[in-house]
Amino acid sequence: MPETPNTNAASAYIAGTRTRAMPDDVLDAARMCLVDWFGVAIAARDEGAAQVVRKVASGRGGSAQVLFGSPTDEPFAALINGTMAHCLDFDDTHVGSLAHLSGPTWAATLAVGTATKAEPAAMLRGFVTGFEIGARIGRGGFGDALNTRALHSTGFCGCLGAAAAASVLYGLDAGQTANALGAAATQASGLTGSFGTMSKPFHAGKAAFNGVLSVQLAKAGFTAAHDLLEPATGMSPALIQDCSRAIAPMTFAAGDWEILQNTFKPYASCLLTHPVIDSARKVRAQLASRTIEAIQVNVHPMTVQLAGNPSPQTPLQGKFSTAYCVALALAGHVAAAPDFSSDRLNDPVLRNLVARVTLNIVPDMSKTAASIAVSLTDGSRIVAETPLALGNPGNPMQWDDLERKFLGLAEPVLGRTAEATFRNLRQYGKGGDIGAAFDAINQTANEKQVAIRSEPRKA
Repeated sequence: MPETPNTNAASAYIAGTRTRAMPDDVLDAARMCLVDWFGVAIAARDEGAAQVVRKVASGRGGSAQVLFGSPTDEPFAALINGTMAHCLDFDDTHVGSLAHLSGPTWAATLAVGTATKAEPAAMLRGFVTGFEIGARIGRGGFGDALNTRALHSTGFCGCLGAAAAASVLYGLDAGQTANALGAAATQASGLTGSFGTMSKPFHAGKAAFNGVLSVQLAKAGFTAAHDLLEPATGMSPALIQDCSRAIAPMTFAAGDWEILQNTFKPYASCLLTHPVIDSARKVRAQLASRTIEAIQVNVHPMTVQLAGNPSPQTPLQGKFSTAYCVALALAGHVAAAPDFSSDRLNDPVLRNLVARVTLNIVPDMSKTAASIAVSLTDGSRIVAETPLALGNPGNPMQWDDLERKFLGLAEPVLGRTAEATFRNLRQYGKGGDIGAAFDAINQTANEKQVAIRSEPRKA
């Protein structure tokens, strides 16, 4: 039998979660992830991927809560909610693994937790545990290496995170958990070639689905390989065939909380575009009425690889176009969800600016940094740089920032109940009620739809 120190360490850590105390700042970080998760998922109600997945995956019975749908069984609830959480590409990101961990991990946690009527404390612990496992799969350069090789790290790290969270809530022991992790690892997937299409958010939903299904199988007696998380076997050499990167040794030292290194997005686009948007906004403040002739942008190589679309043709492609994001910021738009629409994309002013952008690769630049130089027709030049984009540890969003983001996303769907929903979710584990949040969201959305259908048509 091969030695499996990573799987043993991870399984023991997951199985021991029920008796592990978690610091207040860690639990508060989990609440921030929960609020952000709900905000971006609520705003994605009418997105194409969300509508299609709900249509296909709903109506299967069960008691797991679904946003804007009737309860269903746990894997399919995780699929629906996980897809919705990533539709806008506005969900939080763990830069250390370059993966969207909250999307699939909260989707799995909420699916299993609402179905099993888990206590808030158990759901918070389950989510944090899943986040920590997913982050450890991708940290140490493994997540970067996946994305560089056109493999979407969210599909891999998120799948293992979802399995860990579900293992906690279903009460698996260490042996069962090892089988759940093995079953999840063999299903983990996602290709960056899907960026700019409905398949990208589907990666997050499928990661949640696969994680929950793997745990259900393990709980019922399913067995799987235990060495898939080891540096020399399983996922690492299969995915990184030159063996230049591997899953790092799993360690869980006291005080080592990856969730405290999470990043929240102020802009509704690929995270790699964010330092560029920050820089372009600084230029915008100095432009006055002068005319732009050329725009030079200095970025990390992965920005060009994953967000280098020079001429986006759809709103989804716009989220992965650094040139379009620069144009938005220079034109005075905030890069919020409505800015990634067909009308905005076809704005002649923005199209003109997009055509003037050139991306320059700077190999040693941080992924969270960028600089921009704008040449003007009067011969002058404006230069701005961002060493660390807003939302990252060291330059974080605060609760007030997150409240503004949540309300901006939720109010168009929920109206006046959005503020009460925010307060409820912020207090989760200290009086907040997830079931009440789902009920209020679904009831309000349904009432608004009925009101819209009942409005008389204008002559």
